[in-house]
Amino acid sequence: MRLVIAGGGTGGHLFPGLAIAEELLRRSDEHSVLFLGAHGGIEEQIVPRHGYRLEILPSLKGGLFGFDLPRKTLRMCRGYLQARKSLLDFNAQAVVGLGGYASALPVLASWGVEVPCMVLEQNAIPGRTTRKLSKFANEIGVQFLEAAPRLSSPGKVKHVGNPLRRKVVEAAYQAARRNTSARATPEEPVLLVLGGSQGARFLNEIVVVAWPKLKKLMPGLRVILISGKEDEARASEAFAAAGVRGQVLPFTEAMEDLYAQADVVLARAGATTLAEVSAFGLPSILIPYPHAADDHQTANARVFSSQGAAWTLFQKDLEADRLVQRIADTVLQPERRKRMATSSHALARPEAAADVVDRLERLAGLRSFKTPPRAMPPVGPEAVHAGVA
Repeated sequence: MRLVIAGGGTGGHLFPGLAIAEELLRRSDEHSVLFLGAHGGIEEQIVPRHGYRLEILPSLKGGLFGFDLPRKTLRMCRGYLQARKSLLDFNAQAVVGLGGYASALPVLASWGVEVPCMVLEQNAIPGRTTRKLSKFANEIGVQFLEAAPRLSSPGKVKHVGNPLRRKVVEAAYQAARRNTSARATPEEPVLLVLGGSQGARFLNEIVVVAWPKLKKLMPGLRVILISGKEDEARASEAFAAAGVRGQVLPFTEAMEDLYAQADVVLARAGATTLAEVSAFGLPSILIPYPHAADDHQTANARVFSSQGAAWTLFQKDLEADRLVQRIADTVLQPERRKRMATSSHALARPEAAADVVDRLERLAGLRSFKTPPRAMPPVGPEAVHAGVA
């Protein structure tokens, strides 16, 4: 199969695509992959590092409304034609859209050249781009079934989960067995703090504020913080000044190594983070990013908290004392930790990448190379609105 993987922008959108590419190429050397991304996205650095071919399209970040609409519209039309040419030159048999603005043009182009397409939606509240693009897709793969009623074609929805890379899945298998079993409180429990690939300054700062009380309740506690590249120096200095026992990392692709060490996770409620946390069977304290589009992180977190897998706390009224208590409740109570870990693991779909590739292979069988592309590209109002991130 010749597969185009479309999207990126952030790690949460890109890494599922890397998992899909890995799974497809693992099955046969005859398969091939082309990534289509957007200018300025994380894919520009990450995809070539993994050895995959990448073509960059104009970015539609921010949509087409506001100032300079004619220029933005022209850029979108040119980008659409570029995406269309890429699909035809690659002789694509299937397209998978990873969600977000970076996937808009390739998904529209797949409809235009009649290449079967699957769109992935990782969040409980679908993004605006996915809601618009779903009508152009053959199937819509979701992590949370709560997303289905908000999509224009709920009949196309498939509950596949969020694809994870093979090394993450393999590391998660052993760790989940440990985390979901009855065990005493570790002498040196590990709190893993994640703000996502972009980092989260609020989480970086509140951990430092909470540290004196955390240390008093759990003297052996160690903190691993993913700070984000822009906040690394600031967070490292704050850790050193407060005497926090642990380490600060700006970013890592080897998240499986950190999850394997963790006993509890403090994080935003990004979809890929939650997919990984559940695969490892880890209890979590979630602080949704309050400015996420449509407040989708709160919806994601509520799925986990409603199942007993996580505590959900809200940034606007969060005090350090309350956060400390929730961390202590999770770390110091083995039975509660086990219940939360078991509930977390029940939400996991670790074989999502294999499921998605199975579906893409079936969709690829629908592609007829004798059928000419549609005569008119979708550059009307629907295409314009689909470009809104």
